[in-house]
Amino acid sequence: MTTQSLLDLVQADTQLKHVSTHRGGEYHGPCPFCGGVDRFRVQPDKDFWTCRQCGRGGDLVAYLVETDRITKAEAFRARHGEAAALSLRGRSTPAPTPPPLPEAATPPGAIWQARAWQVVADAQAALWEEAGARALDWLHGRGLHDDTIQAAGLGYIPADVYEDRAAWGLPEETGDNGKPKRVWLPRGVVIPWFVGADLWRVNIRRPAGDPKYIGPTGWGNALYNADALTCDKPAVLVEGELDALTIEQEAGDLITPCATGSTGGARRARWEAKLALCPVVLATFDADSAGEDARRWWLKAIPNGRYWRPYFGDANAMHQKGVDLRAWILAGLGGDYAARNA
Repeated sequence: MTTQSLLDLVQADTQLKHVSTHRGGEYHGPCPFCGGVDRFRVQPDKDFWTCRQCGRGGDLVAYLVETDRITKAEAFRARHGEAAALSLRGRSTPAPTPPPLPEAATPPGAIWQARAWQVVADAQAALWEEAGARALDWLHGRGLHDDTIQAAGLGYIPADVYEDRAAWGLPEETGDNGKPKRVWLPRGVVIPWFVGADLWRVNIRRPAGDPKYIGPTGWGNALYNADALTCDKPAVLVEGELDALTIEQEAGDLITPCATGSTGGARRARWEAKLALCPVVLATFDADSAGEDARRWWLKAIPNGRYWRPYFGDANAMHQKGVDLRAWILAGLGGDYAARNA
């Protein structure tokens, strides 16, 4: 199978337009799976395709599976050679188990989202009222401007709330104490995660306690600000949403910031595929051992990743200490790009 055969195969299913010669050439067109207009991308020289709307993506073999041209067993043989094929055919040797497909990245159900939208709307109103004054001061103290706060849809829950799981469309569960578990909405700053028209997650930054961040159970494993990623603009991958918002505020014209929400978050093929379309992705997790592990994981997961460690702490901590984040981002991008935008 050649990379050219991938292009021929896809063009048999949808109409593609040659839009760029960058990185070996890129083609755009309607997605043959979800119909998303101009959201489908093919990079033949890299044996790579993806849809920015439905999240499907992979190489030529993955496309053959997705379009039902071959079975998963045949895909396994294609990837692992004749020795694996013989094992699959042999009666005396147990067939090897194909590697599991990557876990899908899907949004929460409709009931969960409906309740989450109401929580976010109430929190947004509360942040700008008297009850949210201290939370707003705290955000200002982190270096965020009002327009940044409003654009991100941040809000505030002034007191802990416990709700029935049914209100969120979740099945009943019983805790160790024998009582029904409830959905906990702690007091704190509310950070909504949107992907397209869906609300995937509501993360709440608590003023005290461990963990610092918590949110209503049932959320989807998303990539914060994933919708802003484009194939013609660099991206920076951070752990926390406040880091992403700080970079957007200080250098959003240069780079698209995305957050995983934790060092192990967003590890899904859907988000890897979106990031892989960017010219370069700065892997900029926190300056600690967990951040180091996350950086190295992403550098293996995406072909366009670049190691870029914070001077200390994280992007927001550097901003609070007076570090010029724009200059720091330009240094990470380096070369001609930095010269053009200095």
